[in-house]
Amino acid sequence: MFKLRKQLLIGMTALSFAAMGMTAQAQADGGPGGPGRHAPTPEQQAKFAEKMAKRQAKLHDDLKITSAQETAWQTFIGKIKPVRPTDMPQRPNKEDWAKQTAPERLDHRMEFLKHAETRLAERTAAVKEFYAVLTPVQQKVFDDHFKRMEQHRFGGHRGGHRGGPDAAK
Repeated sequence: MFKLRKQLLIGMTALSFAAMGMTAQAQADGGPGGPGRHAPTPEQQAKFAEKMAKRQAKLHDDLKITSAQETAWQTFIGKIKPVRPTDMPQRPNKEDWAKQTAPERLDHRMEFLKHAETRLAERTAAVKEFYAVLTPVQQKVFDDHFKRMEQHRFGGHRGGHRGGPDAAK
């Protein structure tokens, strides 16, 4: 009786490990963020837009934007609004990517990085333009918001070093 129970326990443990492995493999192959990811659904896009609007409203309130600054605020929001670029290079599918040579893959990555650099330069210019309109107190609030956003987005560590550059302090 004890031997049967022990064998059942071992079998159930093995099955649970196998199930966890299959789940991890499914997420890596086609799950969210994996190579086979799909375009966001309209519901996901609406949820993202709602979250973005809430964050912008909170920042607007925290900055205490005056009526004289409202035009600069609206211009800033319009410039940083995320939009899918139309001129992005087409991403090759798995089969095409596998057939590419190393130089072709690097060329494709370089093209993507050039577009990313352009988008970042535009966003940086918009932030600098808006930042110049803010009072020193508002700039401090904006800096704090930006710092929290970076920590949230990048998990509080940079460059592969846990804790960031100030971790050793």
